[in-house]
Amino acid sequence: MKDNTVTVGEWEWCIDDETRLVPWFNIYPEVEEKYTLRAAESTRLFKVQDSQKRSYYVKHDTPSSIKEHLIAWFSSRARNLYESAQLLREAGIPCAEYPGWGKSGTESMILSVEIPDTVNALEYWFRIVPHNSALRREFLSNLSDLIGLYARKNIVQEDLTLENILVRSNGSEMFVINPAEAEKREEELSRQEKIALLRPFVEMRGEISSDSATIAILESGIAEDSLDASDLWHEAVDKEEKDIEENYWPENSDKVILDDSGPLCRIVRDGENVIHVRNTIWHAELPLPDDSTSIAEEMSEEEAEKVWMDSFRAQLLRQQFPRIPLSWERRSDGTNIVRFAATVDSILDCGFDQ
Repeated sequence: MKDNTVTVGEWEWCIDDETRLVPWFNIYPEVEEKYTLRAAESTRLFKVQDSQKRSYYVKHDTPSSIKEHLIAWFSSRARNLYESAQLLREAGIPCAEYPGWGKSGTESMILSVEIPDTVNALEYWFRIVPHNSALRREFLSNLSDLIGLYARKNIVQEDLTLENILVRSNGSEMFVINPAEAEKREEELSRQEKIALLRPFVEMRGEISSDSATIAILESGIAEDSLDASDLWHEAVDKEEKDIEENYWPENSDKVILDDSGPLCRIVRDGENVIHVRNTIWHAELPLPDDSTSIAEEMSEEEAEKVWMDSFRAQLLRQQFPRIPLSWERRSDGTNIVRFAATVDSILDCGFDQ
């Protein structure tokens, strides 16, 4: 940290205005405990306000393993995120403002200014505009413009996904968030780098036709012509599905059956009974299904596990699935109850339009 550096206790901050830390940072453990929005094993996201009533999100990284400590000692994720955001904003790419980051040993924090009246693009696409053709066209056009900015500025970003893009509730604007590992190239982007930037389009496969995707890619300027745009689309889809089959699903499949919550489902405990409840396709929690929204079927443990697992694999690959299981109840007496969506509304509430 060279410029705008302030020391607060054991923390060193690189920040444009140290009043952004007042008063919450002096009591951040209590604030973090009370206002945490999302928590993982080594990361917590919480919301704060400074003395001027400006609202921020704070991402607090606390490495837990020896490997994580070593990585954090030599390469701070907060600093990387801060520098990536600066790169995007200087290039004219609409990105959330990250005014500062701090470090204490291997712990780090980064501050981002709240962008009001927004929702992440994954939720916007699957919940807000699934049946509004005009807003869907506007969304694809805005996304095409965003991807085009990256291409024209020769900037790559491996983690550009729908969850890392915010959309105004009226669909008028987009903003990139969490732009880790963004880099500027001196020459035109390679084909693989272009394909990586197309991931937000690929996440909508099954919801948009190949023709619509090809047109959006062509309009972004990332392709040379319509044939190249079509080839890029199909190569990007193949890459995504290969990665799911070979990497993501093998590494994460156990998470939908173990006694833990994650982006795909959550765990509800009722005494010694364990209920796995499906999340929406935009990773929000659904209420516990009951007889009004679902049909309960008793199965063997092997049958229940297969139906549950196969449904998530189909979801990730955007494949058709006969019936959507909303929950899987594993009772202490060995009984297994799987609940399936009973109505069109209960299916659409998950984000599946099959």
